[in-house]
Amino acid sequence: MRRTMGSITKEFIVVLSLLISSTSLADDRKYSVTGGQVSVPVGLTVNVKAVTIGEDATTVRVLASFDSHRTTFVDMNDRENAYLAWGEGEQDRLHLRQIADNKWMRIANGQTMEGDLVFPGVVPAGTKKLTLVFNPGKSGNDTNAPGVTIPLELAK
Repeated sequence: MRRTMGSITKEFIVVLSLLISSTSLADDRKYSVTGGQVSVPVGLTVNVKAVTIGEDATTVRVLASFDSHRTTFVDMNDRENAYLAWGEGEQDRLHLRQIADNKWMRIANGQTMEGDLVFPGVVPAGTKKLTLVFNPGKSGNDTNAPGVTIPLELAK
């Protein structure tokens, strides 16, 4: 069966209108952050700029700076994966998707990194507080992989 340009155009318009209406339903929830900055004794400062909760992943915009007299670099995502939590249990966490060219999130002395960290999965609707954790269980004095815990309050 051969289709005419008229029927193809009508089908295209119907598909396009369905895509536009479904896109409005899948809008990301974007939040500014209150709090969101922590400095640890080894010389690492992490500042969370924003959180975006999408349909299948949560993105955290982060700025990290490192200045130290004790070591030349630190890893922000060492042996235990960084995570984003909204409760106390393992089921209330999203784990960081590793960065392809910097899976340890290594930052050298005198450097600043800024970018979006992706946590596959969705934070439940109505969540007002999150905690971003790097190197869980470690001290902020650790010169290889300092522990950093950042409380975040979400505001639209």
